[in-house]
Amino acid sequence: MSEKVELTKKDVRKSYWLWQFFSHANYNYERMQGTAFAMSMAPILKKLYPNREDLSDGLKRHLVFFNTEPNVGAVIHGATIAMEEQKANGAEITGDSINAFKTGLMGPLAGVGDSLVQGIIIPLLVALGISISMTGNVSGSILVLIGLPLVLMAVAYNF
Repeated sequence: MSEKVELTKKDVRKSYWLWQFFSHANYNYERMQGTAFAMSMAPILKKLYPNREDLSDGLKRHLVFFNTEPNVGAVIHGATIAMEEQKANGAEITGDSINAFKTGLMGPLAGVGDSLVQGIIIPLLVALGISISMTGNVSGSILVLIGLPLVLMAVAYNF
């Protein structure tokens, strides 16, 4: 085996931003968010697997069906990145075990994320924005238009 490959925070942040902006960009009935997941993993896989065949296997591994709430489900990305890094450095982790991990967590985290984001965060900030706007203050609209995406990005980044 060649020298150990280590990912940096910059690599992980790049993957986070790709997921943040494109998680809903390419839904399809066969893979749902699978293409966006593979795209967000592409820079990670390129660094971990310089061999073209290994890179191809990694991208195929992440092009399978994937569907979760994108903010809370971001924890799956972080853990998958860690598993890919260990695999690239010689750990006995198979591609099937990485996909099994993703599949096992996407449902429960979708349930938690949907409840948290769509049941608490969005209604709370929208209600607060409406109540501020009813007094004639435009800050309520700004809270919803700018504050809500910032809160959701903070949730995803911390997960």
